[in-house]
Amino acid sequence: MDRQNNFPVFIAIVDDEPDLAYLFRDALSEIPGTRVFAFSDPLLALEHVRTNSENYQCVVSDYRMPSITGIELLTKIKEVNPGIKRILISAFDLQDEVFKNSEYIDEFLPKPITMVAMIEHVKKHVKHMMKEVEEPPRIKLISLR
Repeated sequence: MDRQNNFPVFIAIVDDEPDLAYLFRDALSEIPGTRVFAFSDPLLALEHVRTNSENYQCVVSDYRMPSITGIELLTKIKEVNPGIKRILISAFDLQDEVFKNSEYIDEFLPKPITMVAMIEHVKKHVKHMMKEVEEPPRIKLISLR
């Protein structure tokens, strides 16, 4: 199936703090042509991505969570579908080169982050899909007189 005709595109936000997950979900829902899912359980998020991998464009995950880390989650998501963009967020100062040069994440964002900044960063990764939604095909009308 052609991904460009498969709307809406899915975005997942994964944070073990449900209030933050829902806050990010509500903010990211402003991106046209997307459906945003919030998960406080990374294993549930992984299962949803596996089941719907062809619809996903982006997954945003917190780093520190109880069952698996954000890096572990994003690594597994890359195995499921390497085309899904993976963003890691964290309140911790991650100076380690492992995070900066990880092949399993596409971008790192520090917390706290404004909702405007979060939306802009995620939009970069789903922009080509949004363009398809925002610019529907034009229909030429022909006069029959």
